[in-house]
This record gives sequence, C-alpha cells and structure tokens, in this order.
Amino acid sequence: MTAIYQAHDVRAFNFVMARCLMMGGLLCGSWLGYPAEALAQTATIEPLSPKLPDGRQRAFPTAEGFGAGSLGGRGGKVLYVVNTNEAGPGSLRACVEASGPRVCIFRTGGTIVLREKSLEVRNPFLTIAGETAPGGGIAIRNGETQTRPSIAIRTNDVIIRHIRLRPGPHAVEACCSGGLGMYSEAAKDIMLDHISASWGSDETIDSEDASNFTWQWGIASEPLLRGGPGKKNRARNMLFTKGGNVSVHHSLFAFGQFRNPLIKMKIPGAVADVVNNVFFSPKWQYVLSFGDEWARIQANVVGNYKIAGEKLRNDHMVHLFEESGRGHAIYLKDNYDEPYRTDPGQDESLVLAEEQRGFVSATAFDAPAVRAFAPEIAYDEVLANAGATKPQRDAVDRRIIDAVEDRRGQLLQSHPQDVGGWPELDAGVPYQDSDMDGISDDWEVENGTDPKDASDGQQDTDGDGWTNLEAFLHFMAGDTAGRITAAHE
Repeated sequence: MTAIYQAHDVRAFNFVMARCLMMGGLLCGSWLGYPAEALAQTATIEPLSPKLPDGRQRAFPTAEGFGAGSLGGRGGKVLYVVNTNEAGPGSLRACVEASGPRVCIFRTGGTIVLREKSLEVRNPFLTIAGETAPGGGIAIRNGETQTRPSIAIRTNDVIIRHIRLRPGPHAVEACCSGGLGMYSEAAKDIMLDHISASWGSDETIDSEDASNFTWQWGIASEPLLRGGPGKKNRARNMLFTKGGNVSVHHSLFAFGQFRNPLIKMKIPGAVADVVNNVFFSPKWQYVLSFGDEWARIQANVVGNYKIAGEKLRNDHMVHLFEESGRGHAIYLKDNYDEPYRTDPGQDESLVLAEEQRGFVSATAFDAPAVRAFAPEIAYDEVLANAGATKPQRDAVDRRIIDAVEDRRGQLLQSHPQDVGGWPELDAGVPYQDSDMDGISDDWEVENGTDPKDASDGQQDTDGDGWTNLEAFLHFMAGDTAGRITAAHE
C-alpha cells in the first residue's frame, strides 16, 4: 500500500495544534499534505494495528516501514545478559551467538568493549531488548584493533532496540570499523529502533545486500573525519548498498558531512522510503543521497527537515549520483530544506539542484505506511524522542541534541576524547524477576500474570498476537501498548 503521512495519534494531534499556534498560525495542514479540515479527524486515529495489512504480526506497537514484520525472538527463550564481558557465560555475545528464537534481557547497564571481533548475528530470530537495561543503559564500543562493525547481522528476523553504538577510531588500517552492518541476501526483515550510533571511522551504520529493513527513531551522529590509518575526510553517517526496500524515518543525522544516508539499491523495483528525518551539519558535502550504480532508484522523500550548513559540494537536501544511466525517480512532499525550500507553498523540487529536478516523480512509490508529522513538528519530535532513550539518554546524545538546537559545533576530527569521550554508564539495579521469564514481578502482579510461573511469559493473555513478555518489553520501551488487557474488554 502507498505510504500514509499523517499525525499519528491524539497526543500528536494536540502537539501539532499547539505548535501551529506557536508558529503564528502557519497552516500545518498544508505541510501535512491533506486539507486542514482533515486534521480534526486525526483526534480519533487509533494506535497502529498489531497486524500488518499483509496479515503478519507487527514487530511491536510502534514498528513501521519495511522491517515492521520482523519476528525477532518472539516465543523463544529468555537469555540474561548479566555482565559487560566481551564473551563468555552471561555476555551479550552468548545470547547473540545462541541458536533458535531468543530474547536478550539485560540485567546490567554499562559499556561492552569489543577487542577481539564483532558480535556476529548468524542465527535468525533474535531480539536485543536494550530497553531492559538498568542504570545508564547499555553501550557497545570497539577496541582499537577491532576493525569491523560492532554488530554484524547476516541473517533474518532481528530486532534491536535502545542500545548505544560508539565504536571509535582504529589503530590499524581497516575498511569499515563502525557500529552496525547488515550483510548478505540473508539479512532481511530487520527492525532497528531507537539506536544511538556515533564515531564510526567510515560510515557508522552500513549494509550490503540487506533488504526489507527499517531504521527508525535513531540518532546517527559524529562520524569521524579521520578515524584511523587510511581514513581521511570521511564524516559519513550511513550507507545502504545493493539489496532494497529500506525505510529510514523519524531519525536524526548530525555532524556527518556525507551519507545521511546514501542509498544505492540493487533489487529491481525496490523502494527507499525516507520520512520525517532531521539533518544537521556545520558542513554539507552531500546530505541525503541516492545512486543508480546497480538499479534504477525509486524513493519517497517526505516531511524531512534540513538545517543549512556550509556548502562544500551540494548542500541541497537530496543529491542524485548518476552512475550507470539506470536513472532515478524521486517522489517529494512537504520537505523543509534551508535555505532552498522553507515555505509549503514553494515547489517541491527545490530540494534538488536545478539540473536534477527532471528526476522528480509525480506519484509516491508503494511502501508500507509510515505515519508522519509536518516537518517542523518532526523536528521537535525527533529531537525529543530519537535515539536510545531507555532507561535514559547518555551524555553524548544530550550534547548532540543541544548542539542541534543551538546550531553550533563542528565535525569531529579523529577521537571521541575531543568531545568528552565515552560516558561512564552506571550498572544500575535490575528489576526483580523471580521466575526469570524476563518480566518484572511488579508488572506481572499488575497485569494478572504469575511472577512465579515462567511459562506465562510466552502466553498471549489478551490475544493480540504479542506474548506477555513482548507486552512487558513494549512497556519498558514506552510503546503505546505496554499493558495487557483481557481480550473481552
């Protein structure tokens, strides 16, 4: 179905209305892409259905885009992460490398340092539930000789939420030392939600041949200009190559002069859906870009917000790399692009350089529905809610958000120490879980399940398709559907 762009619930509707008044009467309906009288109807919009239009179960209540049907570890075993060791019993690696459906539940906060190798996800059906971490939350970084992405996904049905990826520079020559990569045609049906990623030596997030995935409500920030031997003039946030069917929405891209993201698909007919993102950098080599090296590009670019910076090559919001002659078709709607398109009455194509405006498509491309705000509202919502916010934002994200709001700062040269280094994350105290089913005793008592019966975690008390464990994880993540109710209510 064609992507739907509208305010997503009662809270958003009220927020939109308040912001419209604050903005001196700007007609937000024109930004949202439908008549002002239709805004009144958004007050009755229900939360997203647990079922996707194709009948699959939604990964969690706020999952949208091409990766929204990821199964993750639904119905599988609960594996506790009880330490921040790189490997061994109770480590995150032990959960990642296990087989069968599984959910990684964190019993500690802190930073995991990878000195030997990546966390390789080769076995499908995995959920990494960073929202369960106590204290300061969970972060992952690379040692100076660990030269590959901290997490490498090479399989299907993976859900990762509320983790911080802070890889840092490398001391030996390397290709792609970053935070997370998705590789091979087997990497599909992947949901990456509320992830904070920074300090990659090339691009911090990347993919090659992956398909049907979503990056949503994330922060990609401060990729290093010179992250190690052989790396110069980088500062690149995100690169998705080959594969196809990619959703990037409600995310912040900050302090990356290039690849915010760069998307080059290979699957014929694939679509890139880029909705409600915020772009900020003091220097722009390119902002959001697409390349037709392997296939004709089809993309929707809707409701995004770009802040002006110094122009190095092309500082329009959208740039097209014409590499093969296969061509581009870009649907544009309601984007705010300083200084080129700052009023909803201006031509949509102004977000492209003049010589590339012939690639604009008059119609949107078929993609899973993503609910969106007007760009000014998206700006506020993304700055307030993107990234790993559970249990709390770390000092890096707070600093980045402040810098974006103040429109200040500079590209990071070569080392996180120049901006305060890696934060110390408190281990915290985990919630009580007597039966070790991943669910807190307090939540079980409140919701009518038994804190001494581990089997009820995989039951579905309210019949909505999510297990009781998943309902608890939704609660921990702050999703709308965080409490189970009897099916007859």
